[in-house]
Amino acid sequence: MIVFTSDIDWAPEEVIADTLNLFEVYGVKCTFFSTHHSLELTKSNKKLFEIGIHPNFNPILNGSSDKRPDDILDEIMDIHPEAQGIRSHSMLQSTNLLQLFAERKLLYDANHFMPYHTDIKPFRLWNGMIRIPYNWEDDVHWAYGYSFDSSGIELDPDKLIVFDFHPIHIFLNTENKYRYNEAKKFYQDPKTLLNYRNKEVVGTRDLLISLLTFCKQNKKETFKMTDVAIDFTRNNP
Repeated sequence: MIVFTSDIDWAPEEVIADTLNLFEVYGVKCTFFSTHHSLELTKSNKKLFEIGIHPNFNPILNGSSDKRPDDILDEIMDIHPEAQGIRSHSMLQSTNLLQLFAERKLLYDANHFMPYHTDIKPFRLWNGMIRIPYNWEDDVHWAYGYSFDSSGIELDPDKLIVFDFHPIHIFLNTENKYRYNEAKKFYQDPKTLLNYRNKEVVGTRDLLISLLTFCKQNKKETFKMTDVAIDFTRNNP
């Protein structure tokens, strides 16, 4: 199963719309993990797009917030009550957090990252949730120093392939940390961000477009994360 996901990470509306538009043009499904209210996400094509939640528990760890994990979860669930799945910002997790996820009737958890592994499979957690690992992420790809000429993973429909792209890196066509760090101070200013878009070498946007093109031209079926969880549940009652 080929699955595309995206962590929106507080991106401005124009940047989110840019990512949505790419998936719309190619007719490819994507699961978006949301950090905040976005009108673009709310009005998006639900036949193509699923919205999960992407809560940020990091402020609790660094002491910059007196909120409880329950507060953070409930705030984002109030925005997206239909959410079936969760991927925490920075993949932060614990047994206590997983219990809170289950109490909110979330179907699946996507916090397990296995870069470039091609044998990932969903499995059931002790609390009844389905954990769906993922095996590719844009900022990790450039952290390894890899070229965006290739994802490093063959699109084999007989295996589970789960990509994670960030709208900001798609918008910037990020190819390394230096570009992102320079542009980051203008994160909420899309017009200025365009001045930092990579036009020199193959980057995140180019790779995504090549993957979307491959799926469309070869009529490869793509899936939402909920589809993966439901398929696993059906075959593992």
